[in-house]
Amino acid sequence: MKKLLLAFICVLAVAVNAQAKNKHKNQGFVFVPENVVIETVADAKDKADDTIVVLQGQIVKALGHDKYQFTDETGEIILDIDEDDFNGVTVTEGEMIEITGEIDKEMMKPTEVNVKQIKKMDKKHKK
Repeated sequence: MKKLLLAFICVLAVAVNAQAKNKHKNQGFVFVPENVVIETVADAKDKADDTIVVLQGQIVKALGHDKYQFTDETGEIILDIDEDDFNGVTVTEGEMIEITGEIDKEMMKPTEVNVKQIKKMDKKHKK
C-alpha cells in the first residue's frame, strides 16, 4: 500500500511540474501599456533600456542565433527573436510585420529589440 501511495505521489508531482512549466510559456499574449505607440527604428534606438516598443517594417536578413536585421523607412535595428516567440507565425524576408518588444541596450553593442510578439500586416496597413 505504501508503494502504491508513493507511486501516486510521484506521478502527481511530475504532472504538477509539467503544468507549471506550460503555464508560464508564452501563448501569444503580450501586455502592451495603453500609452505605447508605433515607433520608428530611429526613435527606438534612442529609447531607454527595457522600454516597450512597437515597430512596423520588414525582416531583411537572418543573422543566425535568433538575430534578425529589421528595417523601416528610418533605419535598421537588430531583433532578437526566440523561436517560441514566433507563436506559429511564418515570416518571409521583406514581408511587412509589426513587432512588440523591449529595447535591449548593452555597453559596446548596438541597440537591439527583444521581440515578444510578431504580427503579419496587410499591405494596406502600412504606416
